[in-house]
Amino acid sequence: MIHTNGGVLAAGGYEITFDWPVFFSQLFGFAVIIFVTVKWIVPPVKRLMAKSQGAIAKQLEDSDHAATQLEQAKQSYANALTEAHAELEQIRADARADADFIVAQMREAAAAEVERVRRQGRDQVAQLRRQMVRDLETDLAAAMLSITEEKVRDQVDTPEAKSESIERFLEDLEILANSSPPIKRQAQPGWN
Repeated sequence: MIHTNGGVLAAGGYEITFDWPVFFSQLFGFAVIIFVTVKWIVPPVKRLMAKSQGAIAKQLEDSDHAATQLEQAKQSYANALTEAHAELEQIRADARADADFIVAQMREAAAAEVERVRRQGRDQVAQLRRQMVRDLETDLAAAMLSITEEKVRDQVDTPEAKSESIERFLEDLEILANSSPPIKRQAQPGWN
């Protein structure tokens, strides 16, 4: 370094000098800038910062409140979910009980219907049996009458049976004639 009149010469050809009037004018300009900044810029900035801090504090408070509400909502949701599961289980239990009751009623109704159908079937079988017995009795009676009539005709058609019949008729007439009060007799069916 080389010293010259009031300045310092730096190595390499640059001269650095300290100029006091420029220094004070720059210092005065700096002080004016600081004064203007402190007087007119800092208060609005402080107000804006205070507003921002208030807004941020309110947002933090709202965020805490929202977080609390979220926790409460989560707790309410968990409680509601637990209650819903309990209610669902109760509904399932009620539905099972109702289903069991309905199945029992349907079984009872089916058993009653089966018994009614059996009874009705037995009644129908008994009625058909009675009808068949009646029909068989009628057919048997008709067959017996037919056979008996055929046998009687066979016996009456013989000459001995005819003469025997005539003799019996004559005897009956004689008995009637000999009896004192007149006896009314019903006409006997004729033998052919």
